[in-house]
This record gives sequence, C-alpha cells and structure tokens, in this order.
Amino acid sequence: MPRVPGPSIRLVVPYFGPLPGYAPLVLRSMAHNPDVSWLLLTDQPVPGAPPNVEVQRWSFADLAARFQTHFDFPLSLPGPYKLCDLRPAFGEVFADELAGCDFWGHCDLDVIFGRVRDHLPPEAFAADKVLFAGSFALYRNTPEAAGWFRHEAGRISYRDVLSTPRARHFDEWAGIYHLLDDLGVRSWQEEVVFDLSFARYRTRAEHPPGRDPRRYAWEDGEVAEHRVAGGEVVRRTALLVHLQKRRMRAPSPEVVRADRYWIGPDSFTVQHRVSPWAVRAAHLPTGRDLVPLYVRRVRRHRARQAARRAGLWP
Repeated sequence: MPRVPGPSIRLVVPYFGPLPGYAPLVLRSMAHNPDVSWLLLTDQPVPGAPPNVEVQRWSFADLAARFQTHFDFPLSLPGPYKLCDLRPAFGEVFADELAGCDFWGHCDLDVIFGRVRDHLPPEAFAADKVLFAGSFALYRNTPEAAGWFRHEAGRISYRDVLSTPRARHFDEWAGIYHLLDDLGVRSWQEEVVFDLSFARYRTRAEHPPGRDPRRYAWEDGEVAEHRVAGGEVVRRTALLVHLQKRRMRAPSPEVVRADRYWIGPDSFTVQHRVSPWAVRAAHLPTGRDLVPLYVRRVRRHRARQAARRAGLWP
C-alpha cells in the first residue's frame, strides 16, 4: 500500500459482465481520490483505470471457487449479485490482497465518487466499522473484524444467508449491522451519501425528504447537490452519489473531459453554470427514457412478486 495521509483505505469491488456505460466517469472520480485504493475483480477489460485502481481479471466461477475454500458447507452463488452477501467476508477471503492497509471495505460501481476523505472525519476512523451502506462501507483491518460475519445473533446466521440463493442484504442493515450491534463493535454512521431514489424519475436523494427540486453534479472532484432556498442556490457535498438501479446513457466525450457536469435522471451533460433556474429545471420530468423507466419499474415489481412466490426473494 502506498503511504497516504491518515489511515490507508482499500476497497474490494467484484464486478462481472459489461461495465456501466458511464464507467469512464466512475474511474475519473476514483482518480480524483489518489489517497484511496481500489481492487477491481472483473472478467472485463478496464481501459483507462488510474494508478490507484488495481484490476485483476477473474471469471465468476474461479472467484466463487476461492470463496468456497473458506467455508465448510456449499455456498449458493447463482449469480454475481449474490456476492454482495459475501462482502463482510472480504477481510478473510482477501487477507493477502488487503495486507498492510488500515481499513478495507467495499463499494458499488453505479456511483460517482466525491472527495472521499473529506466526508470521513477523525471520528469515523476512531471506529472499527464505518457506514453500513452497500454502496460504501469500511472495516478496520484486523483478524477480529475479518471474522465478525461468523458471529450469529437471533435469527441472523451467515450459514443460512450464504446457503440460500436469494439476496439477503447481509452486508447492510439487515445483517452485519445487527451482528456488530450484538458484539458491541464501535461504529460510525452519518448521512454522507447521496442515494438517489429509484422510486421516481427525477433525481432526489432519499435523505433528507422533501419535494423541493434538487440537482446533482460532479464538480472538480466533488459531488454536489444544489437546491433553491429563498431564491438562492444552496450547495452541499457528499462522499458519493449512488445512481442505484438507474439506466444511464453513456456520456459524450465532452462530458468525459469536462471538469463539471450535471447528473441527470438518465444522462450526463456538461455544466455551464449553476443558477436557480438551472436547479428548478430538474423538477421538470423530461427525457426520452421517462416512459421506459416506469415500464421497467412495473416489470421489476412483477419479477419480484414471482421471485417471492418461488422463494427466491425475502
């Protein structure tokens, strides 16, 4: 691990199948965090990966086999998404790759990063577990932390979670949070992520609630939310913006090169200026993908109902 100011961080990211069309923007946002390291495990080429992103080529079958060597019962891994339930085990499974770092963690790739360390104060690094979101979370790199997932509390058991095919969100509030609470582990949790709601077309973080128009952007390495209050634009920043479940069009070359761009409901555009009108315009539901988005939402709802009936969804 290269020397960095403050505790060192390495994030492990398995990803299989075609990368998001906006992967160049994700990689560029990673490059603006040279004091954070990523380990990307994928079956895809990753052109343009910056020096702080190590890419290892794996097939899903080979990676699944590596996980299996750490368990004495058959893992149920029907597809890559189920790897999310194995995230709390990364400290054990990837101990060699994580040697020397102070904190290890995991994150999603449907995100645009801001200035990560700006949103992790000293109080965060004084804890042993930082955040409980699947989109970004950290663990102190100790043998004890590597084995937390094996603790069992109430009806939460890693054996149960990992031997069933459905996603159980074991890496988030439904799983590891309860185990660490039972163990009395020091944790740090604040609202430092813009989780864009997937229940609506327009972009709006799930916290804080409200109906006021908000617009999101990447600006010289920061992710920012803009809203209008009293006729003036109010700006706040976050560790990342999570584009969860949104189908985004690939950015134009102009956007990829831009120092500032808007993050729209289904696309990215170069940001020329920030004004109350530019922010309010985000409240207008436009875009060629507006109807398809709601069609996909209905299809996803029906698919989940069918999965529940088949016992493949909680």
